[in-house]
Amino acid sequence: MSGIAATSTERSEKPWTDAPICAGFGLRSVVGVSTYDRNPDALLDGQEPVIRQVSVGGTTLHVEEQGSGAAVLLIGAADEDAEFYRGIADRLASGCRVVTYDRRGTRRSGREGWPCDSARHSDDAADLISNLGMEDVTVLGASAGGLVALGLGLRHPDLVKTVLCFEPGLFQATNDGRALLLHGEAAVEEYLNAHPGDWSGAVDALGRAAVGSLSDMSSLFTPPEGKEWFVSRADANAEALIRGDLLLTRETFDLEAVGGCPTNLRFAYGTASLPVFRGIATHLAACREELPDALEGLGHSAFYHPVPTAKYIRSWL
Repeated sequence: MSGIAATSTERSEKPWTDAPICAGFGLRSVVGVSTYDRNPDALLDGQEPVIRQVSVGGTTLHVEEQGSGAAVLLIGAADEDAEFYRGIADRLASGCRVVTYDRRGTRRSGREGWPCDSARHSDDAADLISNLGMEDVTVLGASAGGLVALGLGLRHPDLVKTVLCFEPGLFQATNDGRALLLHGEAAVEEYLNAHPGDWSGAVDALGRAAVGSLSDMSSLFTPPEGKEWFVSRADANAEALIRGDLLLTRETFDLEAVGGCPTNLRFAYGTASLPVFRGIATHLAACREELPDALEGLGHSAFYHPVPTAKYIRSWL
């Protein structure tokens, strides 16, 4: 851990720096980073988050915080920076202290020691919780962020109350998952051999390979109508997904430890997502002699559905 943060504003020492917020509707400026557009699912009357650069494990994380009350931490995949979860955070900010962040290697966070394994990312999240003085935290981790959240619950059960893993990319847990991973990695390798450095194109190749003939979707990453903002923003983070999260999805977890973890671990899937993710969630929930949570109408990307996702998180506070 990198130290305990001051929990009172009267303390002058703190393990973060507050980044300036620009005046103007939905535009913010972080040191060294240009302004960017607000998430279209953000509430028009939602409060602007406090933006900080927080030191953890030899690097710094871009962190956004809003609201007060029950502590909630949202963890996305590597191509999903904090703004992806703004729509969810806005809907939780009344009665919750909500923290989102760019993971190590993503967009506005540092890249020291990256790419890294899920344990490093989980320890980053633990350091972040400690440095911000958060207690009894409810964590939502989605996609590869679900692996980070799961590791957080297993490695640091004293810091979290409930961990909600939505469609974690633990592909090694099932036969279908392993097959999808092999197919996806082969497609990425073939694409990058022909187009070196085209990370966005590699993500497209991965998305098409993941779907294959299993769905009407053209890609795992095809957005619902009106959600194109997310795809254009993810392009800026495509390298982090290919070089970072593909490594995480090769990992295995100790399933006995999952079954015996004192943290309240919940596994969930979207009913409109690929069957492979339901299989993974079902397999992991069975380790705890439970059934997974089914989120009606959701696909793989929870941030496309801020209202039901926020409602699901509140149900576990």
